[in-house]
Amino acid sequence: MSEIALLSVKALTPVAVFQTQNGVEDVVSKLERDVRAMELDPTTEKGRKHIKSVAYQVSRSKTALDDMGKLVKEEAMELVKRVDGERRTINSRLDALRDEVRKPVDDYEAREKARVDGIRDQIAKIELLGQRLDGLSVEALNESMEELDLLKIHDFQEFASRADLAVQQTANALKAAIIIAEKAEADRIEAERLASVKAEEERLAAIEAQKVREAEIARAAAENARKDAEEKAERERKAAAEALEREKREAERKEQEAADRIAKMRREAEENARRVAAEKEAAEEQAKRDQEAAIERERQRVADEKAAKEADGKRRAENTAHRGKINREVLAALIAAGASEDLGKAIIGAILKGAVPHVSIGY
Repeated sequence: MSEIALLSVKALTPVAVFQTQNGVEDVVSKLERDVRAMELDPTTEKGRKHIKSVAYQVSRSKTALDDMGKLVKEEAMELVKRVDGERRTINSRLDALRDEVRKPVDDYEAREKARVDGIRDQIAKIELLGQRLDGLSVEALNESMEELDLLKIHDFQEFASRADLAVQQTANALKAAIIIAEKAEADRIEAERLASVKAEEERLAAIEAQKVREAEIARAAAENARKDAEEKAERERKAAAEALEREKREAERKEQEAADRIAKMRREAEENARRVAAEKEAAEEQAKRDQEAAIERERQRVADEKAAKEADGKRRAENTAHRGKINREVLAALIAAGASEDLGKAIIGAILKGAVPHVSIGY
């Protein structure tokens, strides 16, 4: 429907509409046919504006016809009941027509809300994965990282930037938590290894002590044998003494080797402990820097969005005020030229829609 159709309704007389056989039916049916014959597209911004404009014009036509009915009622009270019935027909059918016209827009807006809510739910799931990570095992954290990989492939459309930030923050938090969990596991394994090393040291020390005791027993036995066998030849005594000396040197050599092995294992354990501590400190510092950088980027993004929205709102308000001022000046000129206020507004509307050739309003 257009402004011209509305003017056609306003050009009718109450007598032509309400005192002519099927007058209301003819007018309402024509409006219904005209509106339903239009091509309405709710998938574009321009189409949705057009649909809302058509619905508004239907309401305007309903109001104009209803006003005619009131005049007929005032002029001829005997027609009150019939006119009221016709008014109810107008209200009911044109309200239904208005709702029918608006339905594609209402349906589209409902689908848009559901789509946006779905995207926001996906982002909330991503953000939740990066929360309450303390105490989780490496396996649980890796499962969360795999879930993040599945969530981030969702089509976030106009929320892609916000989703990318949430994915980055959650990934950083999970990576830092994995490093901490791996360090805790490494500490546990290292403690177990050190305990094993200590046990081995004690076992080797016991073996060496036993060897020393056995050597002492052997030396005592040799001494007793020497005393008991003084009558044996000097050669046999010398051979026994040399054998005993070799056994002593061998025992001392094994004892020294065991001490060297224990010292080496202790040095390696201390070096591993220092290295793990340094890696943990570096990982914690990096995680802290990443978190601070993410917070600063989010703070800057929010500030930029706020500034952009304020600037855009100011431009829109100024433009609206400017157009309104010019439209009021044009309307005043049309009224001064003899047009009614409603006719002046209709003419301005037709000019803005390009329905009046060679005529435009400069803003």
